[in-house]
Amino acid sequence: MTIRIPFLNRLLPFVALLALLSGCATLRAAPPEIALVGLQVENLTLSHAILTADLSVFNPNDFSINVREVRYQLAVNNIQVAQGLSLDSVRLGARQYGQLPLRLSTSYFNLLRLGPLLEQSKPLPYKISGDVILGRFLLGSRSLPFSKKGTLDLSSITDEPVEANTTP
Repeated sequence: MTIRIPFLNRLLPFVALLALLSGCATLRAAPPEIALVGLQVENLTLSHAILTADLSVFNPNDFSINVREVRYQLAVNNIQVAQGLSLDSVRLGARQYGQLPLRLSTSYFNLLRLGPLLEQSKPLPYKISGDVILGRFLLGSRSLPFSKKGTLDLSSITDEPVEANTTP
């Protein structure tokens, strides 16, 4: 009988770990839905324009998720405008919306490339893509890609938010 107890003591943690890992595997999160909902000028420097963008984030899952970070690239009319990381994290309940602010820094060169298009006063196509990092800590985090297209009306860029329309 003393031979079986050490064997069970070694087997029990292994079985518990397997049960835990299989439970986590069933809770695979669907990627959050990302949309650009606004863009505004925050500051102008000698070499760059600093913009603030608002991302709408929707959790389509039946359980809460932690959006730790968003890594993104923003292109307007196929011109790379900005890339970077989100400033904040957000916890979203099941089927809940949230917003993440992004700080964008773009060179005047990129804005000059958009200049002729801005004079036309037509909405411009945009594409925002990247990765959403889920989880609270580095261990156990998961990276999910996203990509969203839409249009921006940049004809009146001021300190007021610019509206964005999205398409699936």
